[in-house]
Amino acid sequence: MTVYLSGKITGLPKNVYTANFAKAERFYKGCGFSVINPVTIGEALLKRNPKAEYEDFMKEDIKALKDCTHLALLDGWEDSNGANREKAEAERLGLEIMHLKLF
Repeated sequence: MTVYLSGKITGLPKNVYTANFAKAERFYKGCGFSVINPVTIGEALLKRNPKAEYEDFMKEDIKALKDCTHLALLDGWEDSNGANREKAEAERLGLEIMHLKLF
């Protein structure tokens, strides 16, 4: 079982979204899931391509999502264009969708 974490990143301070996703990652790992964290994906992309743009991040994220069995929506995901796109793709793929309250 592999879960992809989805939530608001754009518009939040890096320390806030990093902490939110790290907390969610710890929770799901504790539940026995393998976890795909888009913050980690984004950091790796920036190392390869420091000029990466929004759509570059989304392509990497959607690619990773396709290898998952579950999608976890973090609080505030509704305010994220990327998370809404990830949710639509997860529904199209038939992934189980879960919600996680972090606060």
